[in-house]
Amino acid sequence: MIINSEQEMLNFGKEFAQELASDWNITFRDRTRLTRSGMSEASPVTTGRSERVEKSISQSHAPVNSTVIELIGDVGAGKTTFTRGLAEGLGIKEQITSPSFTISKSYALPNSTGRLIHYDFYRLPDPGLMVDDLRENLEASDNIIIVEWGESVADILPENHLKLFIDKLNDGSREIKIGDNRNNAFRDRTRLTRSGMSEASPVTTGRSERVEKGIIRLSMYLDTSTPTTILRLNDKEYKYTFANDLAEKLLQFIHDKLQENDSTFKDITEITFMSGPGSFTGLRIGAAVVNTLASELSIPLYDHHGQKHQIILPDYGRPANISKPRK
Repeated sequence: MIINSEQEMLNFGKEFAQELASDWNITFRDRTRLTRSGMSEASPVTTGRSERVEKSISQSHAPVNSTVIELIGDVGAGKTTFTRGLAEGLGIKEQITSPSFTISKSYALPNSTGRLIHYDFYRLPDPGLMVDDLRENLEASDNIIIVEWGESVADILPENHLKLFIDKLNDGSREIKIGDNRNNAFRDRTRLTRSGMSEASPVTTGRSERVEKGIIRLSMYLDTSTPTTILRLNDKEYKYTFANDLAEKLLQFIHDKLQENDSTFKDITEITFMSGPGSFTGLRIGAAVVNTLASELSIPLYDHHGQKHQIILPDYGRPANISKPRK
């Protein structure tokens, strides 16, 4: 399936929700396959618009509990957008945001005892106590569970849970394929892990497809959302934990790493910034630096979802804690 815009991804999520709602007690733990035109699980639907997902599910003797959907794709592929469409299609009125900072977010399902639970284990290569939380929600009935970056919890996910592979193509569109644990050809081609990102990961490495065309000579990625600042210059990554001197030393840190690569600020041709959620102070300082650099150098500026901005406003994830003025 080819998705050409954010709206098409939202529509696909809504249509997917209709299929879930059509038979609430059936989960994708059972064998799930696309029956449209006799396609196999990993076959793409080559169309410019989203098609309604159809399925035939075989009988299983395993107990039926939660519906589990694993979203597999690079940062900025559209996983949260799909989840927003799914939630809207299920009748959820709450605003759906990425759980990348909170690890999980839960939303009540209308007319049901279950919940839509959205996990993102990107920040947790060792999920720790979150394994127990996930396991408990898997055992509950009527839940719909979305899992992103699920490698660290793969052992406890249902054997044949549904997998949506979202691949960002060179023209900016997305290709969606559907598979299960018995069909991992697409996963093998674009294996994404924190220890070794695929070269087809433009956003998370601070790069874009324009590198291949020679337009981008030096791309910079900056993440100040946690106490450990991450700086990437093309394929080289640097980490540094600042104390209370981030504002004072961040620009000098970038300058020094550029010099190590025989470069200067003027050599930067693209900046990508992890815009949040995360640390208030870190995001504020990091955004000020990248906004200033992009403006002074007249170069493209992107957030970590791959969206281009003139100025990036940080997504703090929660309201700022503003103290009352003293009398």
